[in-house]
Amino acid sequence: MDDNYSQAEVDLNPVKGPFLKRPFDFLLSLLGLIISLPIWVAVAIAIYLEDGRPIIFAQTRLGEGSKKFKIYKFRSMIKDAEVNTGPVWAYKKDYRITRVGSFLRKTKLDELPQLFNILAGQMSFVGPRAERPELFDEISKVIPGFENRLRVKPGLTGIAQVYGHYNTHPKNKLRYDILYICNQSFLLDLKLIIASFWFTFTFSWEGEEKRIDKLIGQVILEAGVISEEQLREALLYQEKWGGKIGEILIEKGYITKEKLKDFLNMQVTVNSSANWFSNNYQKSNFIGEIMLAANVITNEQLEKALEYQKGKGGKIGKILINMGYISESGLRDCLYRQAEARTRADDKKFVRA
Repeated sequence: MDDNYSQAEVDLNPVKGPFLKRPFDFLLSLLGLIISLPIWVAVAIAIYLEDGRPIIFAQTRLGEGSKKFKIYKFRSMIKDAEVNTGPVWAYKKDYRITRVGSFLRKTKLDELPQLFNILAGQMSFVGPRAERPELFDEISKVIPGFENRLRVKPGLTGIAQVYGHYNTHPKNKLRYDILYICNQSFLLDLKLIIASFWFTFTFSWEGEEKRIDKLIGQVILEAGVISEEQLREALLYQEKWGGKIGEILIEKGYITKEKLKDFLNMQVTVNSSANWFSNNYQKSNFIGEIMLAANVITNEQLEKALEYQKGKGGKIGKILINMGYISESGLRDCLYRQAEARTRADDKKFVRA
């Protein structure tokens, strides 16, 4: 994605909220507060028994037009969690997160009190995630167009929240947010709300995040850059200590920053590539199928490479290179083109009503 993509897209598309968006937000948030009352009681008791009061946590966030407001959440961290550090992002295995808080975050139930923010008109059910002023200023310095997220009300859920994940780079999250801002519709809002309810009731938020991280590692693995043992060790390290899979691979010396950069451009594409695997694509065929679809190799060459792999093992990307069917640079170039094509396809898929 071009660095100016977000700015250009917003400039070319006037921001106009879906018809009946505010009445829908008001009625659904009011209904949600009434229905969720038993959950409020259970969560409040659990927080109090583990760590006492306060039950509700309030924090300043930026809303539409840079207007500041207080966002409400169930407290999921220890008291005075930032007294010694100042504003910092939470991270996996964060020692500040309580046991009850860990469950609340996995299910997104910690955000239930934001129904009051929606009822008051400070937020919407669907929109960019509300960011803290300090962190917003920090990100805006390095990501052009980040301020465009403030052209609409922040949301409890959105494209970035549903299709992104914990380790998605802010630049990619911005792409998702701008995609929503420029293509708002009532049906798109319903689609994202239903998806969010499904992830919450099936405890799928954390599972989706782990699956995508594994797929990112799988793409690097299938290209023959790292071994299965190295990926497995990196994922085990991540499970224990958290962090981004790419940074862990670099830290352990399994991949260079330069090679990782080649593959990080596929990060958003890998999200949609989960559909490939769910449709019974064999993992060992992943790179080969991309090469074939891009007309870089022939069907005969792919069959020979797969036959060789079946008999002697190895990664399909390396085999194609060793057999002289494609160069290492050609493999990367093809992945880039495929990444761009599938990213644009995803853009259409997300906004299709």
